[in-house]
Amino acid sequence: MSQTFIQEDKAWNVVECINWSGCRTQTFKIMGDTTIGQREYKKLYATNDTTLSNWSKYGAIREDENKVYFYLFASETEVLLYDFDLNVGDNFISTHNSIEYQVCPIEMEVTSIDTVTIENGEQRQRFNFSDGEKWISGIGSLYGLIYVGVHQCVIDMYYDLSCCHENDELVFQSPNFDNCLINTVGLNENSTQLNNSVYPNPFTQSTVLNFDYSRSQTYKLQIINSAGQLVKKINQINCGKIEISGNQLNSGIYFYILTNDKNEIVSGKFIKKE
Repeated sequence: MSQTFIQEDKAWNVVECINWSGCRTQTFKIMGDTTIGQREYKKLYATNDTTLSNWSKYGAIREDENKVYFYLFASETEVLLYDFDLNVGDNFISTHNSIEYQVCPIEMEVTSIDTVTIENGEQRQRFNFSDGEKWISGIGSLYGLIYVGVHQCVIDMYYDLSCCHENDELVFQSPNFDNCLINTVGLNENSTQLNNSVYPNPFTQSTVLNFDYSRSQTYKLQIINSAGQLVKKINQINCGKIEISGNQLNSGIYFYILTNDKNEIVSGKFIKKE
């Protein structure tokens, strides 16, 4: 049973967790049309803002005969994200993660296809893969919209689709979460999130992290690559503006975590381009 994947205002909420620094919700939403080359796409926006008021352009997606293609603006590259015409025994091969997670293409075999009933009562096909991944027709991977096969490429980071909406109607709610929006910091129950921004993002030479700074606190910054490895650490920070050089960073996605004495956290993600 085929389902239209791309719809205006369709939204996916993904819980992103790092082992020792807690979890947060990343929301993706389709908003508007765009043309890239000779192809028509829907624009894909993303936000980590739980008020859903600060969106940034992330990529674009298009659908062609039950195949979903994803164009990442940061790399200006299109990849096959989903193929809902797969049969049992077929292998799915994607280079999507090689774009975001530094040369990590994936291959996984369809072991079974069954039917599930989603939140609005519709029945959808579910594709079960050899590595444990599951797709639901019209909804995508249960790891999250763009995180197909991500568990094969990263360690100490985990992604889960918490919910999906179509036309403001809830069509999927993960049994792993009580709410669509999950935000914890993992250090202690009293920790808070400080205001921060990174610009430019993506960047090639350098980028600047701005955050709420207090003279009464001491701060330390950690930068982690997509494999969960610490690649840079700064222990003494005495202002609310940090320039991050890309000279010693390979192209790819990085996560920054800045903490102070009160366990207040600045955290987020940036992309280093070639």
